[in-house]
Amino acid sequence: MEIKAKEVVIKGEKDLPEVPISQGFSLVKKTGTWRNVRPVMATRSAPCQNACPLRVGIPAFIDLLTKSHPEKAAFEILKQNPFPSITGRLCPAKCEIGCNRNKYDEKISIKELERFLGDLVLEKKELKVQKKRDKRVAILGASTAGMAAAYRLLLDGIDVTVFSQTGVSFEDIRGKIDSKIVDTEEKLLKDAGLKIVKKTNKNIDTLSKEFDGVFVATDIYPDLVKIKDTKIGSTDYKNVFAGGDTKDISKNIKTGLTGANSIISVLKGEEPQPEPRLPRVVSYKEIVVDYFNHIPAIKEIRTVEEAIKEGDRCFSCGYCNSCGNCYIFCPDAAINWGNDQPEFIYDYCKGCGICVTECPRNALEMIPER
Repeated sequence: MEIKAKEVVIKGEKDLPEVPISQGFSLVKKTGTWRNVRPVMATRSAPCQNACPLRVGIPAFIDLLTKSHPEKAAFEILKQNPFPSITGRLCPAKCEIGCNRNKYDEKISIKELERFLGDLVLEKKELKVQKKRDKRVAILGASTAGMAAAYRLLLDGIDVTVFSQTGVSFEDIRGKIDSKIVDTEEKLLKDAGLKIVKKTNKNIDTLSKEFDGVFVATDIYPDLVKIKDTKIGSTDYKNVFAGGDTKDISKNIKTGLTGANSIISVLKGEEPQPEPRLPRVVSYKEIVVDYFNHIPAIKEIRTVEEAIKEGDRCFSCGYCNSCGNCYIFCPDAAINWGNDQPEFIYDYCKGCGICVTECPRNALEMIPER
């Protein structure tokens, strides 16, 4: 009779087996003076986040999800992506193409997770406007780029008027997804003070004088202005910024957020700055795959349980998800566990590097002592 080995699933340090540790002896003398390198938390990014135009913190929201905080996970997405219910349906999912799990078995269903979590809080979203500022910005074109710009500007307490060809928002995607979703997103913005006006004959010269800033959605008005620097969306006008992408909804949204951030900088009397690059990306070769099991992906997620199960498949590349390996493998008991994260006790750490070697997700690194 064949006996099948029971699959062991380790989600955190509490699931790890007991091991003998001689704390009494190793903490008598401060042996940290022996080392010439020491372990630290690494500053690295996952390939999925690097591939995402919106730079959504994918390992971060999946970590919250797998710790049974689905709503917190959804709001983590909203930090970078104001419309996950939309991108979760229409995005080309470049994040999944970059997913390291592709080289192990099957990619994580990131787009499906984003859709599910976006829908989970769609009716609960709040646009918490900061203190109102005496500034007015016009947006030409009510596409997702224009609405993303409006979202960001409203958050900063700026009065926003959108000039729409049709008199409604999200002109580029209406009819492509459930109207309830775009109507709910529009209501959120209107509740925060957004005004939508059907297109008028006002031109850029007029708008740039009447308003403190202008954003042009170039996916709606491709020939109205010329973009000089796509990293900040600048044009020939100091207070006019533009952006749009007709092929990638995530890029479209990103250009709106970028243009809005540039306008906010100008209103503060600052020079718009491009977004800093992400840290080095963790490659598949840097993942210790021995700690993972081959599990088929869940392609359609309908319940929180299914979402958590799919999230558990994530390698969490470069992001500490509190697995506890470093804590359990440290031979000198030189790691404490606080706030669900490792805390290195450098007085006793000899710099052996075992914690770094046994980190499944390359979230630790050794640096020279100085």
